[in-house]
Amino acid sequence: CKFRVMKRIIMLLGICFCISGVYAQKFEATPLDEQGDVYEVKIRQFNKLFGKWFTAERVAEPTDGDVAQRSAWRDSCAVKLLTPELKEILKEAADKGGGSFWIAFYCDSDGKIQTVTFTMSSSVYVNLPNKILQELYRRAMDIVMNPGYYKFDGEHDYAIDTIELMQRV
Repeated sequence: CKFRVMKRIIMLLGICFCISGVYAQKFEATPLDEQGDVYEVKIRQFNKLFGKWFTAERVAEPTDGDVAQRSAWRDSCAVKLLTPELKEILKEAADKGGGSFWIAFYCDSDGKIQTVTFTMSSSVYVNLPNKILQELYRRAMDIVMNPGYYKFDGEHDYAIDTIELMQRV
């Protein structure tokens, strides 16, 4: 009887750790220039998880049409992602000299988001709490892209789309 109870407690703890790992992503930031004016932020194990899959040869190009639909999709994403707290941070950065904040979505041929990366100016990076970044990541992972907007085939099996949020505040 004690063994069963202990086994259930261990299973429960394991499930709790797995769930917290999904919703509390750890990020790493990499400066993209020598001055440290622009940073790329992505999940800590990005290269280990996606390095072999996300190669330049495997990127699906956008279809020739659907430009207006992709633009409308970006607008709807911005509405979902721009929380009041994030808007305030981006407005403060804009008031102090501008900046940028891009989100890149990596999706598979079903339109499911596999991961996202953030590229931002240092004025945004230094003022963006990890808690808000984690929430933004979670929200972005819930978004679905329309795979019909990209040329998926046997060789091209993931697509990237980006949204600039700073200009939408």
